Formats: sequence, structure tokens, C-alpha cells
Amino acid sequence: MTRHRSEDERRAQILRAARAVFIDKGFEKARVQDVARRAGLSKGAVYFYFSSKRELFLTLVEEEHETTVSFLQQAAVDPRPATVKLLDLGRRYLDYFAGLKSPPRFFILMSEMAIRDDEIRGRLQQMHQRFIDELVAIIDQGQRSGEFGAVDPLAVAQLLKAFVDGLAGESAVGIRPDAQRLSTDGIRLIFEGLGLSGVPATVPGDATPPGDATPPGDSATPGDAGSEPIGSTPA
Repeated sequence: MTRHRSEDERRAQILRAARAVFIDKGFEKARVQDVARRAGLSKGAVYFYFSSKRELFLTLVEEEHETTVSFLQQAAVDPRPATVKLLDLGRRYLDYFAGLKSPPRFFILMSEMAIRDDEIRGRLQQMHQRFIDELVAIIDQGQRSGEFGAVDPLAVAQLLKAFVDGLAGESAVGIRPDAQRLSTDGIRLIFEGLGLSGVPATVPGDATPPGDATPPGDSATPGDAGSEPIGSTPA
């Protein structure tokens, strides 16, 4: 157990160093020796865990994919209304980007590598499609429950994903410090622009799903007074 923990920690140490080196130098100029030096290890120690610079980069891409999947797994088991789930998923996504160190440069690097590397492009496409699929499932849920009206789930999902991606990139570099508010307002405006209504202005209870810590006093009951199903016609 101790040995496995030590190996996991060493592997994580190397990946942190590799990420920093890729951000500083780009993929082409980065060397395994640079990663070893940044990690405070020998070059041989890095090669013990990773066979090449490319494997290091692919592993970092895979970590991003796993992070995206974790967001989606939480949304899949969340029993709350679809409107709340949409806002919560956007909030978590933005929180993740805002909490990273130098995230824009690494994600730009991933995009650049995807242009010339089929495997990296495939992983990024999988990340994108998983997110779209989950958004479609949430919108389908909202239609079945009567929250949403007759909309094209795929078209709305693609619009929401593009909107939140744009905010995430700007938030990460400090251009949009109010990205969370804009995310909530923007999702509401997108639905209103489609002739719908009813998306809450804020996420009830800070959109904290079951199992997560809930701030004292933050609670909500789905279907509070004054909220109408999306797509409903006011009397």
C-alpha cells in the first residue's frame, strides 16, 4: 500500500512538472530532461513511469478528460430539476477553469496539438461529445418533466456548451471575473431567446448536489412559488 501510494505520488509529481514545462516551452521545445529537472528527479526516473514526452502529454490530456467525465457523472445521478442541473453543471465547469493555474495556455496547447495529432484530437472530441450528450440528456429530462417546451435538445446543448466554453476561457485569464453571474444570466437569456421562461436566476442552495457540503441556510425546494415550467404560457 505504501509503495503504491509512493509511486502514485511520484507519478503525479512528474505530471505536474510536465504540465508546467509544456506551458513554458510548448510541446516541440519541451524535453524529458526539462521535466526531470522541474520535478527534481533524474531523467531515468521519468522514463520509469513514462516512455516518452508524447506519453506525458497524452496522460495530461487524459486527466482533463477524466475531470470532464467526473462533472458528467455527478450530473447523471443528480435528482434535482433539469433547470438546476444545467446551472450547476455550468458553475462547476467555470469553477474548475477559474481554479487552474495558467489554464488557457495549456488548453490552447492541447488545441494546437489536436490539429496535427489524431489521438489528441480524438480525446478532445470525446470530451466535447460527452458533455454535449449529458446536456442533451438533461434537456430531455426537462421536457419529460414539463420544465422545457418543444426545443431541439441537441441544438440547445451545443449553444449552451459554446457559451460556457467562451466564458470559461475569459474567466481563466481574468477578463470575466463575473463569469458565474454571466453564466446564470446567459443560460436564462438563451432559453428566453428561444421563447421559453422559468430558468431560475440563481441556483437554489448554491446548486450543491446531494453528498456535497451545503452552506448553512442554503436550501431550496423544487417548484418554489413564482416559477413556471419552461415553455409554459403565462395566464
